[in-house]
Amino acid sequence: MRGNARKTVDTLYLKSEMVYREIKSRKDAKKYLKEMGPGSPELHEQYIKEVVPYWKKYNLKPAEYWFRYFSQDGVHTDPRYIPEDMFFGMILPYYSNMFFRRPYEDKCMHNVLFPDVKRPRTIVKNIACEFYTDDLRLLTKNDAFALCKKESSFIVKPSIDSGAGRLIQFYNAGEQSTDDIKKILKKAGNNYIVQEVVEQHPVMASLHHNSLNTIRVLSFFFEEEIHIISVIVRMGSGNARIDNVTAGGMQCGVNMDGTLYPKACTKKRDWVEASPDGALFAEVTIPAFDKIIDIVKREHVKLPHFRLIGWDFTVSPKEEPIMIEYNVCPGANQMTCGPTFGDLTDSVLEDVFIKKSLAGSQN
Repeated sequence: MRGNARKTVDTLYLKSEMVYREIKSRKDAKKYLKEMGPGSPELHEQYIKEVVPYWKKYNLKPAEYWFRYFSQDGVHTDPRYIPEDMFFGMILPYYSNMFFRRPYEDKCMHNVLFPDVKRPRTIVKNIACEFYTDDLRLLTKNDAFALCKKESSFIVKPSIDSGAGRLIQFYNAGEQSTDDIKKILKKAGNNYIVQEVVEQHPVMASLHHNSLNTIRVLSFFFEEEIHIISVIVRMGSGNARIDNVTAGGMQCGVNMDGTLYPKACTKKRDWVEASPDGALFAEVTIPAFDKIIDIVKREHVKLPHFRLIGWDFTVSPKEEPIMIEYNVCPGANQMTCGPTFGDLTDSVLEDVFIKKSLAGSQN
């Protein structure tokens, strides 16, 4: 058990991070709503008649703008939408121990946490200024450079505190020199991972050929069961090699049989029926989808400190699921898939705000 002074400091640190996320989520939502213009009278009436009474039983009254923000047509909404300031500031910290986030999310430790899950082939790891092979055999700096030099191409990613494609770099021997390898590794700094550039299944590539397109599975460890509460597929656009919506890509909801929703959402909240490369979403089925879901359910059980996890997968040409990474502070997928917790919403809100069954899980 932590001492009282240490616990106070930890609580203040966590609270400051929560407040930051709350403020940022409100700022982002209001910026988008400003571009949308005024809300409709119909949606306002629904807010008064349905949303306010729904949340009253939890002694809460979320701001009306959140329900405009998630409304796909600006006229209708759903009382079960979770305001993002509440999701990041209250619900996520309740279900997940954010003090454990960095060590658990470290991509260099994925081989330890998930030894039975296929991942991109790892060439070199840099952990706290030291170089290693994937199985954590210590390397010299020259050894690490020599291993990278043997590759015709690779990708370098931060292993800690990454997101939205931040600081990702690519190397291609046909276009760059070995001196460029040194520059890439120097720019990466410390705590990064060097991996192969994954070849994806033709169905995944059909969404956008330049980027590695990934399936994001949002799983929820709740009442002794792993629930798959939403799935999206993300793809890049134009010349982008990453699939993040913030980088100009788009995301499309995935049904539990692996078929895609008929429309995808862009960063500007436009709804489109075809991918950047012309694939009609209504005609696409994610290969190996059941295998991906099985892996997520099997692996999430091992991570009780994190009740909400966003898992990123792609699929190889041989229809093998390949785990890219996982995120214990994931987005809620509400813009694309509707209310985060769906039919579990009432039980979740009662647990968080009334029962508090996990109040003692973070000592």
